[in-house]
Amino acid sequence: MNTRVSLGVVILFLGVICLAMPLSISTAAQSQSSPAVGFDTAKTTVTQGDVATLGIQMRDTDEVTLTIQAPNQQYQTTLRAYDNNGDGSVTVRANTFYPTDVDKSNRFTATGGDSVRLISESGLSEGAVLDTGRYNLIVSTDETSVAAVLMITEPSQPNGTNVIVPPDTSYKNIETGLKKESELSEVGATDTTDVDSPNVARGDEFWTRLPITGIGGLLTSPAPASNLVFPVNSTPGVETTHIADISSNETVSFTSVSINYQSNHARSHAATQQVTQSDIEVLGIDTNKNGYIDRSLKGSIQSIQTGTDGRLAISLDRPVEISTHSTLRVAYDIENPEVTGSQDVSITLQNGDISHRHAGIVTYGLAGQGTLGHGINLQLTSEESESPTDPLASVHTVYNDSVPGLAVGVDTTTLEPGEYTVTLEVDESAPNSVPRASLRQSFTVSEPTAELTNHTISNSTRLSVTASTNLAPNSSAIIRITADEKDGGISQVLNCVATVDSDSRIGCDFDLSHPADEFNIDVAIKRDGVVIAGPTKIN
Repeated sequence: MNTRVSLGVVILFLGVICLAMPLSISTAAQSQSSPAVGFDTAKTTVTQGDVATLGIQMRDTDEVTLTIQAPNQQYQTTLRAYDNNGDGSVTVRANTFYPTDVDKSNRFTATGGDSVRLISESGLSEGAVLDTGRYNLIVSTDETSVAAVLMITEPSQPNGTNVIVPPDTSYKNIETGLKKESELSEVGATDTTDVDSPNVARGDEFWTRLPITGIGGLLTSPAPASNLVFPVNSTPGVETTHIADISSNETVSFTSVSINYQSNHARSHAATQQVTQSDIEVLGIDTNKNGYIDRSLKGSIQSIQTGTDGRLAISLDRPVEISTHSTLRVAYDIENPEVTGSQDVSITLQNGDISHRHAGIVTYGLAGQGTLGHGINLQLTSEESESPTDPLASVHTVYNDSVPGLAVGVDTTTLEPGEYTVTLEVDESAPNSVPRASLRQSFTVSEPTAELTNHTISNSTRLSVTASTNLAPNSSAIIRITADEKDGGISQVLNCVATVDSDSRIGCDFDLSHPADEFNIDVAIKRDGVVIAGPTKIN
């Protein structure tokens, strides 16, 4: 169907809908000097509560009007999209959710350097979500317009899946693994508990897809747990624990830590004047950023100074250094102010006349509730020891349309061997449209190991070595053999880079200068320079 409107044609009736088609299918009647517009696809489908991606094409113009409208006229949004990079297209992301304490204009964004501006919106209040069903999309200029359809569907519950990958694996490959596992079986998180607890070699990454959808619109803002200061309970007026994390891009020496809550109104910042030394739960250094305190400084506290101006200062009895690979963490009991939304906060490390200031925010109210906000709480906990004071230090999250569900990755490099659990709780404070969930997925971290399973010794110069390992598939390991001739004549050292296959096996074939049975042979297997098996004598 022709999607272009000729300048010589007058539309004589209402209700005509032109289906979206690529601009490459351009009508000959369209003047080359007239703007032309279109959508990437005639129908876009998005889960209720998620973010819709709307691709717009344009020619001979760098700005268009985009309208999203319910057929019953109860909802309508008008946007202005701008092609700032001149590539003839704009991708608009429209949040079907209107999160509490979020500027409504921030719900509409453009990718790739382009921009979008909210002109007007009606029919959706703060904290609400667009109803499921069909919506009309219209992209237009003064001369032409094209229509398409946006379908909003109910949230679903996909399969929970797990995948273990080597470090630094691209998310594209991780995504492929999660999809493949979903096609093979239904493993992983369920409503109450996990049905499979994978074993992960320390240093590999563990990824699990938690079966929940319809939360993408709430995850567009930075996670509250990643703010400079995070209240464990963000409800206004309650007493709770605030956790402050300070990392530096250089080595810093300090004798005092000052936390400054900033507000334009008296008594609208956290009640620092009530904090005493006994309220300091944690003061220490996380040397490898895994969420655990490796060096406590509570015994070095000399004094605490507080005031009604939102300032809390902790003085130490000696200078302390924090390196570039470490995090200073402070956790203390304090009363939240009777406010909602984000407030500025700063933390200053002081040593004499030298100071290092870190600026950030703290969020109160529903937007700050839970580590991910809006009543969504994601944590990594230990089953065998104390849980980390920073529950997301080793955790990465990805939520998109490619793999339905929340993909959660854990870098096990700095975790001690033991059993851990990824938990996701959606509590009653979350918006009504968000599915309530209590999900968990356990996994066990073990030291990397390998065990020789086959080594053929014969009078041939070819030596075959295979081993089983707990390393992730596609990991690399070095199999090293040291061959000393039995009569003391020849000594050979050979290395082979082996790749772990899908059955957790590695193997190499070595060519010796003499038959293998004429040598005393030792085999060792290394990963990242660390021996994980051997040396083992094989003859």
